[in-house]
Amino acid sequence: MDGNALRALLANNIKWHRANCGFSQEKLAELAGISISFLSAIETGKKWPYPETLARLSAALNISAAEFFVQEGVSLDFVDSVGKKANEALALLSEIHSGLTGILSRMSQVPPPCGTCL
Repeated sequence: MDGNALRALLANNIKWHRANCGFSQEKLAELAGISISFLSAIETGKKWPYPETLARLSAALNISAAEFFVQEGVSLDFVDSVGKKANEALALLSEIHSGLTGILSRMSQVPPPCGTCL
């Protein structure tokens, strides 16, 4: 999916969720702490919001920010499952990084071999 398609998906999903909650653009903008013109620009795909703005929009709509990027026919259970697996992988990589850092630290404390030992 290219950037334009992703922006269109975001725009359509925000509009859909806003309508589903019965909110006007004015009401959602007020709840999310953004201007009506900025919300309109997001909903028409002209502007790309910062993650903080997406978080405020999702909170105002009482949904997960991930739901803004769900294509029709993709279940949220699948999205949640992928997110959990990604978090597990990141935790494992963090543990590996910590272990390797410890090994390298201990290796740097070993004195170099003397000339007679070679």
